[in-house]
Amino acid sequence: MIKKASVSILVGAALTLSSVNGYAKTWVEFGSEYEQYSDQSQKGAPYNYEQLNSLTPYIRFFHSPDSNEWNVWGRVFKKHYPNENLYLNNQTTSMTDRAELHFTKVIRRGNWRFRPGVGFRYNGYDIDRYEKEYRLYPQVDYFLNSKNQLFANGHIYMGDSQGKRFNDTVAETYTDWGYEAEFGLIHRINNVSSIRPHFYTEYDDFDNNYRINYWQFRLVYSHKIGRSSIHPFIRYGLGRDVTDQPNETVPNHPDRHGASRDINYSRFGVYGNIGLSGKWNFIYETYYEFADFKGYNRDAPDMTVEYPDRDKYFIKFGIQRHF
Repeated sequence: MIKKASVSILVGAALTLSSVNGYAKTWVEFGSEYEQYSDQSQKGAPYNYEQLNSLTPYIRFFHSPDSNEWNVWGRVFKKHYPNENLYLNNQTTSMTDRAELHFTKVIRRGNWRFRPGVGFRYNGYDIDRYEKEYRLYPQVDYFLNSKNQLFANGHIYMGDSQGKRFNDTVAETYTDWGYEAEFGLIHRINNVSSIRPHFYTEYDDFDNNYRINYWQFRLVYSHKIGRSSIHPFIRYGLGRDVTDQPNETVPNHPDRHGASRDINYSRFGVYGNIGLSGKWNFIYETYYEFADFKGYNRDAPDMTVEYPDRDKYFIKFGIQRHF
């Protein structure tokens, strides 16, 4: 019921905003994403990574009035797993649904531009599990001059979750929290090109499960060609510490609490759009992800076992309609 309500609200908002007058900036996007992994089980992987292959049709929308003092955007998608038969009992335990809605306001004060906001995200599963995030966006920009801009983007969230975690025999409810942030510089090279070097960090605290502390260095080059744009990017992982935190002693693994391993990943790729007309855009993105994969091993000196890398190839295509 929660899934259906979230999807209905988001799609209804998209259709409503697409009918506003021409003085507002509004677009709706329909597309699909594909993620592909390779089978590394013969090299020692704990399972066939191909079970994670997914096809994900989605809908996105964005709306801002002519003054651009506030905006609202949202997204809904449904993930399909063509290799679901590789899961235990032929049922995927990975995320299958997402619906989210976010609102931000723009406040200008001299060289400062504040972009506070609120948001909601729901992740659904085919099993007895879900995650809900309630977000606050404390975002800000500072314009050094006409060519250089400092920025800080991101959010803080409180989570309401349900699922089986350490020692659970049935799905339990939990309260989680975390944040994501990116901060750095936008340098405008000329009227059509810019470069954005910045850092990204993510922290998640999942009760009776684990903590994640992740840092990346990111670099994006942007170039406009008429109505089109291209944005090659690099996201280099500086470290991603995953630390177990069961609330109770794990049977046969009393030292599991506090066991930590660096499960890092990096990406490189490109995204952008091709302007088909004044109203229509073709959206694209592709990247390759290099991903370490490590598990817990009580008998190892650092309680870590290394598995074959779980690399991923990603591609997305979409059509965007402006109103």
